[in-house]
Amino acid sequence: MRLLLIAGLIVGIAWLLLRNTQDRRRAWLERLALAGSWQGQQDGIRYRLQLDGGPAAGRYLEVEEGPDGRVEEHGEWRVAGHDIEFRPDEGNTTRCELRLFETGRIGIHGPGRERRIYVRDADNVVRLPRRGGDG
Repeated sequence: MRLLLIAGLIVGIAWLLLRNTQDRRRAWLERLALAGSWQGQQDGIRYRLQLDGGPAAGRYLEVEEGPDGRVEEHGEWRVAGHDIEFRPDEGNTTRCELRLFETGRIGIHGPGRERRIYVRDADNVVRLPRRGGDG
């Protein structure tokens, strides 16, 4: 009987810890509010990042404009821990470190996105996904 009581106590504590972790992750994702339009500039290159979807995953379009011209990349993104993964439609998945400096200002650091600071567009309009069969 004592073993059942101890096992129940351990399961209860584990459940509380898991719930607390999930609540903290949900709150962090809400503070990030990644879906929307972001922009920045570094070393003469302007970049814009459009993240569509939910709080932790969706589709993206990134546009870089600089002296060498314009480059577009699009694909899928998702938050993995404290990182963000970009999976372009053509190419390999890259995993970048994701930092929240303050509301509306994030940092992304990783392959092809070294030390980038993104600022949320002031006129941020989030496009809603279309339902299948509608317009």
